[in-house]
Order: sequence, then C-alpha cells, then structure tokens
Amino acid sequence: MEPFTLSRNRFLKFTLKCFALTAVSLKGVNCGPGVVTPPLRGISTEEYHNFRALQEVFLQDCPIPEFDLGLALDNYVYGHPYPIETESVIQLLASVPSSVLAALALDFSFTPLAKLSPEERINRLLSWKTSSLGIKRGVYSILRQISFFLLSSDKQYQKFVGYLT
Repeated sequence: MEPFTLSRNRFLKFTLKCFALTAVSLKGVNCGPGVVTPPLRGISTEEYHNFRALQEVFLQDCPIPEFDLGLALDNYVYGHPYPIETESVIQLLASVPSSVLAALALDFSFTPLAKLSPEERINRLLSWKTSSLGIKRGVYSILRQISFFLLSSDKQYQKFVGYLT
C-alpha cells in the first residue's frame, strides 16, 4: 500500500476551499448596516468587502484615489468570456479575509481579518509576511500580488505610470 501524498498545489486549494466554506456558512461577516456595496456582476458582496479590506492594507498609498480593489476584482472575474481556473482560485482567496476558519487556523483567533480595524489588519498581515509558517507567508504573498495585479490592470493606473496616453 502506497502512502497518500498531497501536492502543495492541491493542499493550498483544499485549504482555501475549507476557508471559503466557513465564510459561506457565516454570511455577512463584513457587511453590516451602513456599508455601501456597488452593483456586482462576478463576485459576492462578501468577496467585494474582503478585497476592500485588503485595499486598506496593501494599497494605502495608491496614487489613484478613486481606485476600488473590490470592483477591480469583480471586473476581472466577470470580464472573462469563459471560466478559467484562475477565477475559481481567486474567488477562493477572496473568501479568506472573512473566514473564521482561516483566522482560527492561521492566527488562533475567532476574529476574521475583515472584522479587524485597519491597524490590527496591518499588524496581522505583517505577521503573516514574516511568519515561520509557509502557508501564512504564501497566503500573504498571493493576496498582495493579486491586489497589485488588479491595480496594475486598471486603465487610470496605466495612464498614471505612462503606459497609456
């Protein structure tokens, strides 16, 4: 009998699916009264607010003041003419900030990332960046890279840096 092996890619996808399942079962973690959500076409309200929470951390000094990371994610997911594997992975990652399971597994906390104040969110994410656990560093890196990818694909940002005239 051969031992069961699990590749890192499959492990990451399995972990993200577990986190997403918890976020789905606890709808409305980050959507309270008074929180405005624009019309969305490709992602859920929860995923939108999760990426807005990440914007407060990763894109604090964004040179485009009206840039909205949640809407950029929505446009990216909705903009593909056919489903691609990247979309499902990004949507799974979008559930991590509001997942109680992710908070419990990564930080031994019952408070998800999206429920923290911006200062606490920055501290938690910076602890992921320098953690000795590879999964924390990996999730931090992926969320940060997706945030910067979505910013760099914005037409106003491309004009700002001189790619478009």
